[in-house]
Amino acid sequence: MHPLANKILIRLAVCLVISLVLALVISEVSFKLLKDENQREPQEFLLVIPAGTSERISQGLPIPSIPSTMVFFEGDSIIVKNEDSTSHQLGPIWVPEGAVGKLSLEKPQKYNLACTFQPKNIQGLDVKHRLTNDIRSQGVLAIGLPSSVLMWLFSLVIIPVNPLSNSEVINE
Repeated sequence: MHPLANKILIRLAVCLVISLVLALVISEVSFKLLKDENQREPQEFLLVIPAGTSERISQGLPIPSIPSTMVFFEGDSIIVKNEDSTSHQLGPIWVPEGAVGKLSLEKPQKYNLACTFQPKNIQGLDVKHRLTNDIRSQGVLAIGLPSSVLMWLFSLVIIPVNPLSNSEVINE
């Protein structure tokens, strides 16, 4: 390979390494500063339907202990415990009085589920993506690769590659 091409490729490799290291630092600092619940392990959440819920719903009153919208992360589960005197539904699960039902949240998206323990008969669930190593590595590559190309191009403009080294100039 031509010596000039070697010098250019070596500079590209150095720029790539420097950019990926800087991208890793920037990405990890960002993840640490913006640390969110999405880094935790999947959890089970207990949702208790209190006694007297069906009477309050029939009067159009909300249940103070149950929010109208809840946020979860993929892999979480909701355990619905029905302490009311009537059966209740949350999306695909039917929970008879005094029983317990489980809803697994595997797919990240926003759900509006049929719900008999909300006055509007709808329960909002927001299931978000869990932070994985794949997502983190995509962040590093998304920052590092374009930055390395820009760094390489700027380095070629600021410090041009000499096609001949000093030893080659002396020999000629």
